[in-house]
Amino acid sequence: MKDTLALAHGGSLGIDGIGERLAFVGFPSKRAAKQISGSAEDALKSIATLLEQMIVGAVEKRTAAEFKVAYEGIFQSYRQLMNALGSLIRAVVPAAVIERVTAESLCEMEADFRDHALVAFGANMRDQALFTVWTLRKISDLAQRIGSKDVSQDLKEQDSKIAAMFVYHGVRTRFHLDCLFLSMRTNRPIYPEVLEVISDGLRSAVDAYAWIRQAADLRSTHEEPILEFIDMDEDDKIFVDSSAFDMAKECQVDAG
Repeated sequence: MKDTLALAHGGSLGIDGIGERLAFVGFPSKRAAKQISGSAEDALKSIATLLEQMIVGAVEKRTAAEFKVAYEGIFQSYRQLMNALGSLIRAVVPAAVIERVTAESLCEMEADFRDHALVAFGANMRDQALFTVWTLRKISDLAQRIGSKDVSQDLKEQDSKIAAMFVYHGVRTRFHLDCLFLSMRTNRPIYPEVLEVISDGLRSAVDAYAWIRQAADLRSTHEEPILEFIDMDEDDKIFVDSSAFDMAKECQVDAG
């Protein structure tokens, strides 16, 4: 997982402020990490180390059943740490730096999978991982567009439910990506049954995108377009009158 630091993009997607909980759109690149102050970087790395320690046990499981038990046992703690990491990042890292780090991180993730995933997991998993990173990039773009936009009071409850589903699928996606990164970085092989479960977990990226898409739609304004008045010359008026007359004749024929 390299310098496994997750980022939370600022913004409010729900009543509770999903921006503080969105901590799974990318890993900071080595270049961007240098833009974070020393004390903040130490705190982020400490949380990242705890996240990695959680994942090691799951990656080493031999069967799908064992992996699922491990996942269920640590997912809540993993999610809480991700939430804490997201809140910490928002508190100590400027918004402009967060955006830049996220963008560079996604590029780095894509390069890692392109260079190493084929040997580690095979072509199918490599392609799925690359698609997952592409989906995370789409999610990140939507998060930036949403920014601090809020919804009207009558949509708060619906927005909160959307936010909860988005967070769940986003964290689930990130967990399974972390498993792949840890495997590649430490040369820990993943058993075939476990790899199938991880593949299923990566599909949550599509669900996460669908939920944030709904959140974005709630914030879009649907206004009737204002049409400018167009002056018509005499020929235009004759054409319009003629068309209207023809339509009226057709209606009379149909009625008859």
